[in-house]
Amino acid sequence: MKMGKRIVTLMAAMAAVNGGSAVAQSGFSDWYYYKESDGVQVYYAVRVDRDEIRVAWKCVNTGDEVRACSIGAGGDKTYFCRRDGVAAGITTSLGERATLDAISEHVFPSDFACRGKGATDVQPSARISIER
Repeated sequence: MKMGKRIVTLMAAMAAVNGGSAVAQSGFSDWYYYKESDGVQVYYAVRVDRDEIRVAWKCVNTGDEVRACSIGAGGDKTYFCRRDGVAAGITTSLGERATLDAISEHVFPSDFACRGKGATDVQPSARISIER
């Protein structure tokens, strides 16, 4: 791939990420950057409901090769729940994996987090694995 075409393609991918082209479901926050590995950026978004918090994850492949993105890397995702800045408990959810074409993104269905904890905020934690 010629350098000029690659730069234009990467700029288009970044515009898609920054423009929120793959938005989480209605009522979610903006995407928060979580981590980058091997050309794949991982983000999460949250929605605080009355008795739970929902967390959606997104993988963005900025490279020109197919990648697999695993949130949890074979294990669970962990959600540290807080209520007004004070720890309110921990919940977990099964990990998930998706294959990403070159210059593409995938939004996973949202998880239930902090259900029944009266939480007002959550800090997600997950191992990330990117495979070729």
